Amino acid sequence: MKTAIFFTGMLFLLSGCVHVLSDEALHAVDPTVEYEQVKADPEAWRGSTLVLGGRIIEVTNERAGTTLEILRYNLDRSGYPTSVDEAGGRFMARIGHFLDPEVYEAGRMVTLTGMVEGSETRPIGGVDYVYPVFRVGELRLLREPYRSYYYPPYYYGYPYYWDPFYDPWYPWYRYPYWPHRHYGLP
Repeated sequence: MKTAIFFTGMLFLLSGCVHVLSDEALHAVDPTVEYEQVKADPEAWRGSTLVLGGRIIEVTNERAGTTLEILRYNLDRSGYPTSVDEAGGRFMARIGHFLDPEVYEAGRMVTLTGMVEGSETRPIGGVDYVYPVFRVGELRLLREPYRSYYYPPYYYGYPYYWDPFYDPWYPWYRYPYWPHRHYGLP
């Protein structure tokens, strides 16, 4: 019995360590290359593969494929974007087939492996910005965060949980019989 509990617990703990991308895609990644090095000189790191992630800013479809403009986020150990990497800025990710802009819409989060292809300069608000350009190896569109349509988000999550409709005494009495137990009534 103790062995079964132990193995169940270990399985539960190890399930949290699964990466968003496949093992084959992660084996192609060069762990010695950092994004900051690539951003500083993309031509020097041409052919290196990195794990990247962030929020989609723009989707552009062309005959040759799709180009995603992505705001770079820091990734956790599982490959999920956690926070904006302000120093990282933006990058371009190109894939050789069509991606529907309604599915890969602006604001969605992605994680990908990308091989450095070089750089491209485009204007942002009147300033020329140099984008590192990556050829996508594997791309994962991440689920949208859970949104409740019944309560505002601050009702959920420890220690801020509060449900205005929760009544622990519901089965035993209600408003017409015990008005002093209900929210703001005399």
